[in-house]
Amino acid sequence: MPLDGLRGHRALAQRLFEELRTRPSHAYLFSGPRGVGKALVAESLAHGILCERSPGEKFCCTPEQCPVRIGASLPARGRTATAPPPRCDCCAACVQVASRVHPDFNYIAKPPGRTDVLIEQVRDLISQLGIRPSRGARRIAIIDDAETLNIPAQNALLKTLEEPPGQTIIFMITSSERALLDTIRSRMRPVRFGALTTSDIEQILAARGIASGERAAALARLARGSAARAIALASGEEPPIKELLTAVANANSMDFVRAQALAQEFFANRDQAAANFELLARLLEEILCYKLLGAEAGVDAPSNKSLADKLPLDAVVSCIGGAVRAVEAVEAMANPRLQAEQFWVSAGRAIRGEN
Repeated sequence: MPLDGLRGHRALAQRLFEELRTRPSHAYLFSGPRGVGKALVAESLAHGILCERSPGEKFCCTPEQCPVRIGASLPARGRTATAPPPRCDCCAACVQVASRVHPDFNYIAKPPGRTDVLIEQVRDLISQLGIRPSRGARRIAIIDDAETLNIPAQNALLKTLEEPPGQTIIFMITSSERALLDTIRSRMRPVRFGALTTSDIEQILAARGIASGERAAALARLARGSAARAIALASGEEPPIKELLTAVANANSMDFVRAQALAQEFFANRDQAAANFELLARLLEEILCYKLLGAEAGVDAPSNKSLADKLPLDAVVSCIGGAVRAVEAVEAMANPRLQAEQFWVSAGRAIRGEN
């Protein structure tokens, strides 16, 4: 059964399959942290509905290992003009869903290099949803990166959500419910996803042949519940651990000029800011564990233990809270650089005992 490949959300996916079989909603809002598998579950449901060989939970494609999807997602430098297309033993419908060309399946997301889902994408989707399914009983639509929908785009969706075509099911994927209008949220069935456990992430890394053993465990700790972040870390995108820890160590002399420089370097856009605020929160949590429990912090930075001894306990707690609030604000579309400037100024005050 393909759901065996899901980590952390298998029971939730099974409940959703049962709901879709008996009494489906016209629209679902999948919310939760980035990189925990929300879109993977949505695509699994799409496969289960549209699969022509074995519909339902036993659909014939395995999304997390599908060669069509994996081949299509490879960077250009990893492909050659003469390389044959990836082969797949799935039914034609599942292959088309995986490659996102199925006539009854629509998928939109933030285009590469853009900061939001374009209203033109939304309008095109709405026009497609008005067409009756051509090969099955349902038309499935997935709107990924929904937190980046601007107000006009959300308003354009309202009528479709209020009076949806009877044969359509919409899955909207977001990392921040608060970025969506109340009128949007109220017309959808909410489904909330939690962060993955470190064990789940280790198993994902091992199953994909990315990392195992101590390396997988270290990546899982730093990933803060996100499989996507763990995979990015393993691919060589080194997180700025030492730089951020150095900034924390020197925060007692933090001024606004230095805070601005840090904001520009490590928090310049929404994705970078959210990732680095979450990383900061994780590093500070490990320092807090060391201070409270005397345990090794487990971060690959020579100054980490001495930094834990140096920082006041209440300052560490204050900085963790500040980092978590900053993540929430950035995901709610607040200015990331401004949030970073405020965080570093506040961190300096906390470490100096001025708060």
